[in-house]
Amino acid sequence: MEALKYKPLGTDWQNDPGIECCTKDPGDTPPGCDCCYDDWKGELKKVTMDYNQITEQSIQLTNHLKFTTDERDKLKSWVDDLVKTDQLAKTLCDLFKVMVSQTEKICINSEKSVTSIEILFCMIRDLYEQIDVILTTWNQIDNCIKCLDSEDLPPDSGIRKCLKNYMDKLDIVIKTRADLIKAVMAAIRQALGLHEGICSDYGLHQVVLEWKTILNCDEKCGSGSTQPADPCKDPDPKLDEKLNKCKLSPILTLPICNDAYYSWVKGQYDADVAEANTLADQLVEVNKKKESLSACKTSLETAIKEVDPKDLCK
Repeated sequence: MEALKYKPLGTDWQNDPGIECCTKDPGDTPPGCDCCYDDWKGELKKVTMDYNQITEQSIQLTNHLKFTTDERDKLKSWVDDLVKTDQLAKTLCDLFKVMVSQTEKICINSEKSVTSIEILFCMIRDLYEQIDVILTTWNQIDNCIKCLDSEDLPPDSGIRKCLKNYMDKLDIVIKTRADLIKAVMAAIRQALGLHEGICSDYGLHQVVLEWKTILNCDEKCGSGSTQPADPCKDPDPKLDEKLNKCKLSPILTLPICNDAYYSWVKGQYDADVAEANTLADQLVEVNKKKESLSACKTSLETAIKEVDPKDLCK
């Protein structure tokens, strides 16, 4: 504001434009003795109006920023939960992949084991069939010797003693038949049960493969459709048919990183982060203007108080 210098009034002082400063009625306040008083009052009124306006703008920006940051924080929490769930699903998929690999090996080994035990059973059966043939031959020889009833072949001596010892050993082998065949049959039953329980169409291997398929374990992030879908504006037209009476929405699909709803939530969160940063910057600038106008308002109020005509023009 320019400082005014004292100038002697001439004869045409009433025609001077500056006279308006002292003659203009400022309203309910009488004209002051200082010509700048009324100008300062006008400036104060304008500054006060600007200050009130900028204060209201600051309040609105503060409220808007608070709402946006609250929404951002809630979305951040939801995004973190979705990411955590996605990581847990991926961990589960990794375990399923290990299980599939192990069950495949078990299926191969159990199948070979069943085949091996069946071969062993055939070998044992053939062994005892050969023993039966030997036993038949032994009986034929023994019956022949008894029919001859020769003094040259006394009991418990010579060839008859050898035949008796051979029969004793053969009888020991024959007595093992029942227990050995029972053990082999039990082994076959267990091997077949293991193979059926893991490798059949409804076995553990197929169950794990089914879960691996349900969780889309082979799908990589970014390979699916990630087009954001607003669940409030873009409902699934088949949702009612899928959910029937229990209408839950949204229904997440795995992997979550490729789910349209996750993309929408992540997009909303990113938008709120950007908006919160912009509002914070705007609020800083508005508060700077507010502080500047406050200082100007205070200075004008102090100056007006100093030249108040109520005190100076007494």
